[in-house]
Amino acid sequence: MDGEKQREQFEKIYLRTKEMAYDRIAAKCFAADDVDDIFQNTYIAVYKALGKLKEPPPNEEAFVMLICNRQLMKYYSAVRRLKERIAARSSREEESGDFPEVSFTVEDSIIDRTTVEEIRSMLRRKPLVTQKVFFLYYRRGLTIRQTAELLEISEGAVKSHLYRTLEEIRRRYRGKET
Repeated sequence: MDGEKQREQFEKIYLRTKEMAYDRIAAKCFAADDVDDIFQNTYIAVYKALGKLKEPPPNEEAFVMLICNRQLMKYYSAVRRLKERIAARSSREEESGDFPEVSFTVEDSIIDRTTVEEIRSMLRRKPLVTQKVFFLYYRRGLTIRQTAELLEISEGAVKSHLYRTLEEIRRRYRGKET
């Protein structure tokens, strides 16, 4: 594929698949901080792969998902992936309970950058599934149902992760508001 055709094909594929790929990466990554790096690596690889093809891929979504999965595997070692699967399975088994819809947003309680960084730091110390729930729900703006489907956990588990962590944030930062 020549350079101009490659660029046009890439832009078309990118516009059609970027949200799907970003959500997939967010659901499968081991840390929310890794999402943007893996996303960028995925589309660099897509662009390079298009340059090697004579014709556009017949199924663009499958083409991008294949590259996306390869980039995820490349980014993480096999041992780390295995540990994450075991932890996620244990976490799913422990989650139960039904909580009401959460309407609280983290931004509602944040006063300054220091508090934001403290909350981010606290979230990084949480289990991976909790980090993913927060990333998908707050940063991506997905619903509880969409978050549950992407992470392959129940809606109750998503609500539980949100509720418990938000309660911890409220307790910790209640007195810091001025």
